[in-house]
Amino acid sequence: MENIENTLKSLREFVAEIEETGFLRNHDERFSEVRDQVEKRSSKLSPPLNMVSKRLYHIADSTFYCIELFNYKFSLLAQAIIHSIETENPLSLANNTRSLLEQLAVLIYLVNNVSKMLDNLKNQGSIEKIDKIISKSEEVLNRVYSGEGKNNSKSKSDEAIHINDAIKELTKEITDANDTYDYLCEFVHPNYGNNLLVSSGELGKGTIEKKRLDHKNIQSIIICSYSIFEFLNTKKIFHPVITWNVHHLVEVCFQKGSKITNVFSEKKPVASGDGKTKETALYFKKARTSQEALKLQYQYLQDIGCSINLLSRQHGGIENGYVFDLWSTKNLGEIWFKTPVYQGLY
Repeated sequence: MENIENTLKSLREFVAEIEETGFLRNHDERFSEVRDQVEKRSSKLSPPLNMVSKRLYHIADSTFYCIELFNYKFSLLAQAIIHSIETENPLSLANNTRSLLEQLAVLIYLVNNVSKMLDNLKNQGSIEKIDKIISKSEEVLNRVYSGEGKNNSKSKSDEAIHINDAIKELTKEITDANDTYDYLCEFVHPNYGNNLLVSSGELGKGTIEKKRLDHKNIQSIIICSYSIFEFLNTKKIFHPVITWNVHHLVEVCFQKGSKITNVFSEKKPVASGDGKTKETALYFKKARTSQEALKLQYQYLQDIGCSINLLSRQHGGIENGYVFDLWSTKNLGEIWFKTPVYQGLY
């Protein structure tokens, strides 16, 4: 029964973490000041940057909201699965595990779409193409949060994301997601698999009684729920970083000299200095923000054949508005970098 204990431990830890940060779920309280600041700064920009900056911030803000929302739903489903295991309720276990996979699939559909938007915006200078790319993410966000069933929606853009489309997107990261979903459906729909969980599995014979937790199918469902939460643990940092990257584009819109023709341009990692000492640290003069400078730092290291391992980076202090980093590399020894202190959207 080791699988059960590992699953319960993983789910309880997830629930505890979500409950500990419950005070952060008031989205308006956390971000109203930033929204006001973005509105104020955007209104001072010339068209079309004034609207592009606001739309991008809305995507970042709404995506982060959805990430927090889905985490809360994952927590509620985790509690339901824990209760299902503790009360040995196989039908509840199957239903909640399938729901868990569906919720995960839609979240991945959303996050991957925003990530795709970031890729498609690179080096774009045409307002028509930019508008089309941003509109796609706005539509997906609307469908993820406000979408309804086909019979209730007014148009395709108001329909909820179809679960088959979401599962297809999930298979890009979890290759057996489709097979797992089909397997779980067999125990949720009123058919043989569903009946097998609460009977002997022979029509008109045997007993009508729920299977024990050590039954092979129930063990498989439990392992599914465990695997989903282990996958979520790998995304704790990656998903919020997506919104951070969209924030960065808004920040670039606010920089002096930004135009719709250059705001999405990708800089090359051309550095000043030699990086041998703190005083001669490598510095990217053309970086418009601290985030862009950090991105160029990583690109520079990759270009010279160094793998990006954050454990190889040491914080070298903050001086005169710059953050210093000391990287230890295998082939080139120690390399110093300096990047501007993070300013953000304020």
